[in-house]
Amino acid sequence: MYNHILVPLDGSPLAEQVLPHVRALASAGLASKVTLMRAVPREYPDVIESATKSTEFVDPMKKLLNDAHSYLADLIGPLRDEGLQVGTEVLIRYPADAILEFAESEGVDLIALATHGRGGLGRWIYGSVTQKIMQTTPVPMLVVRPQA
Repeated sequence: MYNHILVPLDGSPLAEQVLPHVRALASAGLASKVTLMRAVPREYPDVIESATKSTEFVDPMKKLLNDAHSYLADLIGPLRDEGLQVGTEVLIRYPADAILEFAESEGVDLIALATHGRGGLGRWIYGSVTQKIMQTTPVPMLVVRPQA
């Protein structure tokens, strides 16, 4: 049984494909607490773009954080409906670092995430959050390769 499962999400439908697997663990009584996480890098490209295009001043980082909180709030309902203790966490950090630090500080005993499955040039250009986590964490991982 897992006491605390961390589910990092990047806001994409592909990333959300890990959720049925987390629900299955919960339904089987193998999970008691789940935290859905969204990490927003401080140097998020959309912040710069929206700051330069906006006609009225809106703090772009504040908007990103509000959007991240709303996104996670929309996802917790089905998990709570199954009686699972679910929380959310939004952090301003590079995603891999946020996941690793949160897992260590909060006693996470499973990290469940979907990978985009990039290889070769795509991985070199974009990096691989999953790969960095796998190389660094002692925490077991459930890695799902989503169906496109």
